Amino acid sequence: MSTGSEITPQEAAGMIDALLGGATLADAAGVGKEALEAGYGLAHSLYGSGNFKDAETMFKALCLYDNGDERFWLGLAGCRQMNGDLAAAIDAYALAGVAGSLANPAPLVHGGLCWLKLGDKENAAALFRAALDIGDKDNAEHAGYRARAQAVLDLLDKGELP
Repeated sequence: MSTGSEITPQEAAGMIDALLGGATLADAAGVGKEALEAGYGLAHSLYGSGNFKDAETMFKALCLYDNGDERFWLGLAGCRQMNGDLAAAIDAYALAGVAGSLANPAPLVHGGLCWLKLGDKENAAALFRAALDIGDKDNAEHAGYRARAQAVLDLLDKGELP
């Protein structure tokens, strides 16, 4: 890549070819895994300190550079949820589920909780039911999310949730 601030036409063509071939933007732009992990560490720290606005900005960038990393989408979704943008959080949780090949019930449960907060019990219940059938049966964290989903479904069935 050129050392100046402009990209040559050949570099742009190479990046476009890489992207069309399935590469991430990080791969095409030469951003290494170490840089992405450092960005994730910063975003996670910002989130942990309650700075959801800046954490959201970092997670957006991470999702742009590597849209296949479930952690980045979960972080973005969590920030949006904490910032009160529940509809956008639901979208990001859905993308987290896709990025994780629907192998983790966490995005479904968190998305379901957002739907509940919006008052949409039908969509919430659909996500909780779906969460019951995915994940590693030997993974304690996955089991915990499935148990949460079942508990909320039980409350919905009993009419105990507003």
